[in-house]
Amino acid sequence: MTVELAQFAAGEDKQANLEVIRSYAQQAAQAGASMLFLPEYSMFYAKMNRQSRNVQAAEPLTGAFMQALAQIARTHGLWLAAGLYEQSDSLPYNTIAVFDADGTLRGIHRKTRLYDAFGYRESDECRAGDAPFSPIDTPIGRLGIITCFELRFPALAAAQRAAGADVLFVPAGWAAGDNKVLHWRTLLCARAIENGMTVLGVDQYAPGRFIGHSAAFAPDGTALGSLYEGSGLLTISF
Repeated sequence: MTVELAQFAAGEDKQANLEVIRSYAQQAAQAGASMLFLPEYSMFYAKMNRQSRNVQAAEPLTGAFMQALAQIARTHGLWLAAGLYEQSDSLPYNTIAVFDADGTLRGIHRKTRLYDAFGYRESDECRAGDAPFSPIDTPIGRLGIITCFELRFPALAAAQRAAGADVLFVPAGWAAGDNKVLHWRTLLCARAIENGMTVLGVDQYAPGRFIGHSAAFAPDGTALGSLYEGSGLLTISF
């Protein structure tokens, strides 16, 4: 059983981002993968005026971007997980959506711990979710999700394990900075060892903004594979 982790830099053109996702889905399907994991903000990322741009870009769960993701999953017979801005009655949610190989929406995670740290305030541009992800059965086991900054809170990963997850997906736009690669890799590995579950960390890569370095760790902390800078796919076998 194999999965693909897709590392890329999303921009403000949602259609261009979808084309990247379609390309990765085609490559993943051709490689025989059962699932494709994409980063936080896969739908859209604005460099400037993020509050107003996020509100403009956000879509409901029935919107065009979600429909396109469902179609990609159906076309390639591939489970798919990706990040988007979900429309609400105020600021949008930072949401991760999971589709099965028939294009059916199987679950969503609205990020609960926003990145109000290191001089940044994600709460100025996003609305926090109010509940953890409910793990779901997938071709690689029972899948849990925490998003980016939530990786820094051990109790959130432990709660996913307690709810039955044996694989933890961590989509991210992990901010660049001093020792941030060390933080990212160390925390992914720690969450795997602490909870005895496989951890899949999928990050955006954009020089000066997001570090890349997508990686996967086995329950005993063994590195299953990693990317570095740049865009690309990482194949992980179970």
